[in-house]
Amino acid sequence: MFRKIRISGAALIAILGLSGVVAVAQEQQAPTTAVPGVQQLRNRGERKARRGVRRHRRQRALRGLRTLDLTDQQREQARAIMRANFDSHKARREELAQLRQRGRDGALSDADKARSRELHTQLHDSRRNARTQLSGLLTAEQKTKLEEMIKNRRENRGRSGRRGQNRPI
Repeated sequence: MFRKIRISGAALIAILGLSGVVAVAQEQQAPTTAVPGVQQLRNRGERKARRGVRRHRRQRALRGLRTLDLTDQQREQARAIMRANFDSHKARREELAQLRQRGRDGALSDADKARSRELHTQLHDSRRNARTQLSGLLTAEQKTKLEEMIKNRRENRGRSGRRGQNRPI
């Protein structure tokens, strides 16, 4: 009796194991025909995810401004600065996105690489300029509060690393 149960159990485990191996092999197998629609959908999902990350970063930046207890006038001026910075560099961001796509396609020349670095530097400088303008709106008390928030963020940055890295014991 127990022998039949053991044999049945072993057979069941073997069948499940083999079906799992077959399923994994099918997933790892490269598709034989390229279906452009499938690739586009995956890229669209990736773009959506990246957009969500960018939106989260903007919201995090605005959240930092909210904790500074800005006056209505300061809030309006800050929005105007951020909007002007965003709008003035739209063409540069789009050109940089096109260069990144060319790089993913493997068709990036040395001139394109140089242009990409130049655009990246320009956008970085404009963000730094906008940050300087925003700090010019703040009172002395708000500036000290902002500096403390930045200091705390830098100290806490490495504590929640991926997959358990940088976690205190």
